[in-house]
Amino acid sequence: MSKPFDYSWIVFAIIIVVVIVAYKPVMNAINQAREPKEGSDYLVGEEIFYDASAWGPENRSCAMCHTKDYTLSPNYTKVEMEDFTYVELKGIKKRFGVGVIGNPDKLLSQVNRCLSSPKRINGGTIAFANLKWQPLFAYLVRQ
Repeated sequence: MSKPFDYSWIVFAIIIVVVIVAYKPVMNAINQAREPKEGSDYLVGEEIFYDASAWGPENRSCAMCHTKDYTLSPNYTKVEMEDFTYVELKGIKKRFGVGVIGNPDKLLSQVNRCLSSPKRINGGTIAFANLKWQPLFAYLVRQ
């Protein structure tokens, strides 16, 4: 009695070939879908983050303390915040527990702490209903 022929190695080889051939086009499609589109909340949020007049006092923006590549407004030679220190933004989504079932309250609270501090931006607070919050949130959670 002879053993039946084992086709599993052929199936495995075909799967490997399909994965190798399809990998690059599939990854390109995924990466293009991840890129922010013009007018998206992410890009609007980035504008708000870098805008030196969005929060009230001129020459104060979130980017001043949270990006190394920030350039001051033309009429200013230095940062005029008492409490100025560079703090890199990374892992915001994880650090503040924002996700599918997460709650953005902690992140909003931290943003308001910075916005309202007289030693920092001193520009008041922001609420969930504010039109600036959703785009800013979309930008921050991708940092």
